[in-house]
Amino acid sequence: MSNAPADTVPEALGDRMKRYEAGTEQLLPDDSPALIRIDGHGFSKFTRGFDKPFDVRLHDAMAQLAADLLAYFPAASLAYTQSDELTLVFPATGAARPFNGRVGKLATLAAGYASTRFNHHLAQAADLPEGKLGIAHFDARAFSVPSAAELLNNLIWRAKIDCRRNSISAFGRQFFSAKELHGLSTDAIVKKVMEEKGVDFWTSTPSWVRYGTTVKREQFEWTGSLGGTGEEVTTLRTRTRADDIPWWEFNEHNLTLVTSKFWDPEVVRGEV
Repeated sequence: MSNAPADTVPEALGDRMKRYEAGTEQLLPDDSPALIRIDGHGFSKFTRGFDKPFDVRLHDAMAQLAADLLAYFPAASLAYTQSDELTLVFPATGAARPFNGRVGKLATLAAGYASTRFNHHLAQAADLPEGKLGIAHFDARAFSVPSAAELLNNLIWRAKIDCRRNSISAFGRQFFSAKELHGLSTDAIVKKVMEEKGVDFWTSTPSWVRYGTTVKREQFEWTGSLGGTGEEVTTLRTRTRADDIPWWEFNEHNLTLVTSKFWDPEVVRGEV
């Protein structure tokens, strides 16, 4: 005996099922800036066996993933990564969002693509830990913010607060136990390590640890020969470039950098 109503037809059934799905779908407005935040899921377990507290192989895979995501999401102006986190920035252009701005679609595609590409890049790294490496996977969320200023504020939060806290905490745990560091601010941890161990966080760590890495597109002139004719031509091409700049200040330069498609001719570096 069927549980379906007698008057149910295939078309009506399909429409009803789609309506259930649509009830959970949110849309990003076309006229508001947006971000996609991508996080490694269970990375503390996945990264066992890698160098502590920082492993350049993991970072390089994340930076390469950032470039991949810029290609996959052409509307994004930049990708910022620190640790196992990555932020994609979408300025408001008035144009229709990819996939009509469907939050679920954007988040699931970003997470799935990030998982695939990160594992690909990490597999190319040399001298990986012995034994079963496992498969890294990511989760993602897409959301809008009210202004371009909030795009920049999000990066400042990620870089100046989140990245700084995470990296300094990991740095401190090289030298002291969690109990010894409990309750200390980041500045206090840096001072404690310097005074008691003689190691300076700001000069002993690579810039990507201190600031994270930003990936944006840049235009460059390319000179070469045309296929078939052999004629030499100069054209403007686009590529991605990564730089470890500190998103620590709210200023016009950084606001322009967040919203523009390409790097500035000169990158202004902040002070520690």
